[in-house]
Amino acid sequence: MTGNDNTREIEGVAYLSILHEAPDGFVLVDGEERCRYINRAFTRITGYLVEDVPTAAVWFERAHPNPVYRRKVQEMWQELLRCDRGAVVAGVVCRDGKVRDIEVRRTAVEGGCSLLTVRDVTEEVLLEEQLRQATSELTAVIEAFPDLFLRLNADGTIIDSRAGRLAEVPLVPRTLLGRRVQDLLPPDAARMVGDALKQVVRTDAPAAPLEFAHIEDGEVRHYEARIVPLHETHVMAVIRDITERKEAEQELHRHREHLEDLVAERTAELERANQQLQRLLYYIEMTERRAAEEWLDLSVEQGTLEAVEPEEGRITTDAAGTVIIANRAVEHMTGYAGGDLTGRSVWTLLSTAGTGNDAREVLSSEVLERGGTVKHIEGMVLMRNDGSQQPVCISGDPIVDAAGAVIGMVCTFRKI
Repeated sequence: MTGNDNTREIEGVAYLSILHEAPDGFVLVDGEERCRYINRAFTRITGYLVEDVPTAAVWFERAHPNPVYRRKVQEMWQELLRCDRGAVVAGVVCRDGKVRDIEVRRTAVEGGCSLLTVRDVTEEVLLEEQLRQATSELTAVIEAFPDLFLRLNADGTIIDSRAGRLAEVPLVPRTLLGRRVQDLLPPDAARMVGDALKQVVRTDAPAAPLEFAHIEDGEVRHYEARIVPLHETHVMAVIRDITERKEAEQELHRHREHLEDLVAERTAELERANQQLQRLLYYIEMTERRAAEEWLDLSVEQGTLEAVEPEEGRITTDAAGTVIIANRAVEHMTGYAGGDLTGRSVWTLLSTAGTGNDAREVLSSEVLERGGTVKHIEGMVLMRNDGSQQPVCISGDPIVDAAGAVIGMVCTFRKI
C-alpha cells in the first residue's frame, strides 16, 4: 500500500468519525438511491436505522405514509436533486409514530453519491407558525382600526408606516420614510411629539395621549397621537384622525350653550311671570278686601250683618283676559263652578244681545290697553254652561301695579 492510499484511508476514517459524532443527521445515498450510511444523529432524530430505510423509496413510504402528501414531498425532492431548491422541509413520521418537521439539504459527492444533511426543525417551524399567526392577527388589528401606525427611531425617524383600511388619507405617506416625524408637523405639534418621544425612550413607558391640529389642503384636521415603546429603543406612534369627533364635540358645545341660554331666558320669563302673578294676586286680594269692607260698612249702616249673596258678579283676569278668580255671583249667573272658570278666557263667556256692542273690543282697548274705566256696557249676555243666556250690563276697572302698568282687570256684571 502506497503512502497516498494510507493518507486517503486515514482521511476517510477521520471523515466518518466526524460524521458519526456530528449533531446533525447525515445520510449517504448512492447513485441508485440506496442508503449506504446513516449516522447516530439521524437515528436519534428519526428513530430509523439503516436497515429500516435501505432505499429512498422505502424512506418515502415510511416517513410519509399519506400518499397525497408523499407525492408532494417527492416533487420537492426532485427539485432538490435538480438544485432548483436549497432545502426540503417536510413533516416526517418517525419510528415511534410521532410527527416531526425535518429539514433535508443535499451535497453531491464523488461517485455519483449524495450526502444528505438532516436537521430537526420542529421547534423552529412551530415558532415560525406562531410568528405568522401573531403577524396575521396584528395585521388584522391594524386594518380594522382607523389609525396610522408609524415605527420610529428614538430620534423620530420614520422606519415604517402602516395605515388601517378605515383610516383617512395618511398624515405621513410612505414616500416620506426616512424623515423625522417632527419635521412633518406644525411647530407646536412637533414639539409635543418630540417631548413624548424623549419621555418614552427615557422611561420605557407609554406617553399620555396628545392632540394636535394640521392644515391639509386649506382644511384644519385634528389628530390624536399615542407614543408607546418597542424593542431596541424603537417606538410606535399611533395617530388617529379625530376631526369628526372634534367637530361633534364643538357642535355639542354650541348646542349646550344655546340650551343654557334658552333655559336662562325661560327662567327669566318665568320669574317675570311669577312676579307679575304675585302682584296680580296681591291686587286681587286688595280689591276683594275693599269689596268686603264696603259690604261690611253697608251692613253696619243698615243695622244687619246677615250674609247675603252679592248682587254683582265679579271676574278678575290677567292682562290677556284669562280668568284668575270669579265670585259666587258669577257662578250662579253662568252655572259654572269657580274651578271651571279659572283659566278660561273671559271673552268666551260674553256675547252681544243683538245691539252690536262689542265688549271685548271696548274692554281690551279702554281698560287693558289704556288703563281706563268702562261703566255700564249695555246689551251684553253671559253664556251659561247649559247654552242659555243671562242678559247683563258690564263694567270694567283696570288693575295697575306700582309702576303704573296694567296687569289685569276686574269685570263687574249686573243682571238686567
